[in-house]
Amino acid sequence: MQLLKWHGQLILLNFLMFMSWRPCRGLNVPSYDSNYRANPTRRSAVFAQPSSYYDQYAAAGPKPLTADQRRAKLTALSNPDFYFPDDPEADLAEANEPEPALERQRARPAPAAGSFSYNEKDKNGPSHWYRVDARCGGRYQSPILLNTSSALLVNRKRPLRLDGQTNLPQTILLQNDGHSAKFTYNWRTGADRPVLRGGPLKTKYLFDQFHFHWGVNSTVGSEHVYDYQRYPMEIHLVFYNGLYESFAAAREQVDGIAVVGLFYEIYDHAVDEQLNTWTRFLRNVVEPNSQHTIEFIDTFPLYEVIGDVEWPYFSYEGSLTTPPCLETVTWIVATKPLLVTEKEMKQFRRLQSPTGLMVNNYRPVQKLNHRRVFLY
Repeated sequence: MQLLKWHGQLILLNFLMFMSWRPCRGLNVPSYDSNYRANPTRRSAVFAQPSSYYDQYAAAGPKPLTADQRRAKLTALSNPDFYFPDDPEADLAEANEPEPALERQRARPAPAAGSFSYNEKDKNGPSHWYRVDARCGGRYQSPILLNTSSALLVNRKRPLRLDGQTNLPQTILLQNDGHSAKFTYNWRTGADRPVLRGGPLKTKYLFDQFHFHWGVNSTVGSEHVYDYQRYPMEIHLVFYNGLYESFAAAREQVDGIAVVGLFYEIYDHAVDEQLNTWTRFLRNVVEPNSQHTIEFIDTFPLYEVIGDVEWPYFSYEGSLTTPPCLETVTWIVATKPLLVTEKEMKQFRRLQSPTGLMVNNYRPVQKLNHRRVFLY
């Protein structure tokens, strides 16, 4: 009788052990081996369930964030510079969110290429440039807010060089294209063309042209905003990758274009002095779509425009700041401004566009969208 009692208790004990072990079979128990301790970044993945686990409950709610998405979200939340400050132009960035492609195609046809405006009240104003070209609604657009406190400082860097900046071109074509004043250099040989290299650039980039953006007065005008400050004017020197035969061929490539941007600040000590002698040619292109050829005797090198390339600068991946807004640009924006007088700024503000005075021809700042901005 005693033997049967012990036998029954043994059977009951085995049954309870079996039932307590069975629910644990599906658990993913973490392994704290040497690989786990050597690579702590893997710890967040130890408890991850197979993808099929979440697929069963897709209808119940959104899937959890991936590791990359979670890391980007935490970075953005911890760094307020990923978002715009309280500023009227910041609200325009919200309007730059592209509409769904299918809805946009059904609602309205795209206007003719190039028919864009800087007037926000126009139907093709800056916040609606995606109607002119859908690529203007991309996520990596320019210009942006450049903030020293949030930029990533580059300690080990190659010097940025502009070779041939003292070379004189054969002629210079000055154009009023209805949106800016553009200077395009005509070179005798390819060897004379200035070359930009070093810094964030992996290959050499050949100089193509430079143009300007300015405001109706000296409180606005620059496209980029440096530590929450706008300057009265900004120059863009456009280069294309030497791996391609021309600017037109390069601009569609992911590494096709490099643009050097420099701010201008007002030189108050010489209101009527002509600091930049090349501005005298602007009077020849006051009317929209007009042009003027500067002959060799009056040409000037890039050195006369921007001086030495010895300034700190920001660099980031962005886009052209006018349609088609191609996101193929490596931006290099200097922190040290150039000088311009009020008299010279008045020469820019006399230029005409098809709709009136050519002023405020700058695009509002665009969302950073978690891009990295480097400070060299």
